[in-house]
Amino acid sequence: MGQETRISRRNIKKPFWKSWKFWLLIVAILILAKGAISCTDYLFSEPPAPSKKVYKLNSNASVKAMLKHYEPDLKVTEVGGVYDYPKSKTVLVTVKEDSAWDDKSAVKSMHTDIASIWKAFKKSKGDGFSNISVMVTYPTEDAGGNTHSTKEMTADIQGNKLRTLNVKEFDDDNVPKFATKYWQRNDLPSLN
Repeated sequence: MGQETRISRRNIKKPFWKSWKFWLLIVAILILAKGAISCTDYLFSEPPAPSKKVYKLNSNASVKAMLKHYEPDLKVTEVGGVYDYPKSKTVLVTVKEDSAWDDKSAVKSMHTDIASIWKAFKKSKGDGFSNISVMVTYPTEDAGGNTHSTKEMTADIQGNKLRTLNVKEFDDDNVPKFATKYWQRNDLPSLN
């Protein structure tokens, strides 16, 4: 009879929850579920907020880096400024515009470039400047068929006026009205 008891205990099956295979399956399901949840959270989450990086804006290179950060598509050709004296801190940014536009579209594009630079300075807390000047060059063709890059538009803004700029609601067509000083070539059309 003793042997009979041993044989019957071997033949008795353990409940399925006591099996190592069952627990391995449960752990695998939990890992997959956690992965699916985190993947879903990532797909439906809000995009990260734009960088709040603050630039010191105390050199031509730092201004150029800031503009590259906030406006990567802008074709900044030159930056020059005076940064040593806080009360007379000024900067001149030169932007090159493409020639693939008619004159009216070119003027709109130039206004957009100027507004983009103002917005970049505002986002980077660069309103400590007494004056920010933007010059836009545009390729023109002379009678001989030669292309030259000439100054087409300039816009200056004082730092205290830049503080009042609403970055989200500013209309680029208002650049001539909002600028402290504004100039464009006489042969370019006026949008207003």
